[in-house]
Amino acid sequence: MSLKRKPSGLAGLFARTAGAAAILTFCVASAAAQDQPAAAAPTPAPAPSAGQSVTQPEWEKVCGDVSDQQECHTSRRRLAATGQPIAQVMIIERADKKLVQVAVPPVALIQPGLQLKIDEGEATGVKYVVCTPGECLALGEINDDYVGKLKNGGNLFISMLNPQGKPVNFDIGLNGFTAAYDGPGLDPAEAQARQQKLEDELKRKADEARQQLLQLQQQQTSTQ
Repeated sequence: MSLKRKPSGLAGLFARTAGAAAILTFCVASAAAQDQPAAAAPTPAPAPSAGQSVTQPEWEKVCGDVSDQQECHTSRRRLAATGQPIAQVMIIERADKKLVQVAVPPVALIQPGLQLKIDEGEATGVKYVVCTPGECLALGEINDDYVGKLKNGGNLFISMLNPQGKPVNFDIGLNGFTAAYDGPGLDPAEAQARQQKLEDELKRKADEARQQLLQLQQQQTSTQ
């Protein structure tokens, strides 16, 4: 799949969906990172801190036509405690091909690619195909056996390296994957509406966080 093209319809929708990761900042990615030896087991991204709560998105399947060929994309995002997207995994079905696409923050060490691991299974390497100011995308071909492991798994762990060569790890729950993957896909227009709702909610939370920061700065100034 060429990730550089900007087709209309379903593919354009998913280019925009993945682009939501551009909202995140390096500090959000750092908050999810765990400094540990490369051989250590992946550590899930941290849970929301006290006073914060965030509901992780469910697995979602969207089907439509891309270049006169039907595609189905089954995906799930991983949100930080702030509600900002920090990672996304997408299973792409096109004709007789199955692909996995992973979006991570744009602070990745490119050459080694990233690794995917289902529970305690063997890690699978996936190479990056493009990086933008908003995200890095990795893409690899998978088969029915790998999809079966996703269906039977509990968590999918993503491990990338930052520019300093230190692991940054995310986890995405696999609960609900089977139902989404085997079920009927959403219409792209409905998926677009859901995505717009998500972006509006992220903007609202960002505005609230900015306002709270301003209030804190004002309080600190008044006490000096």
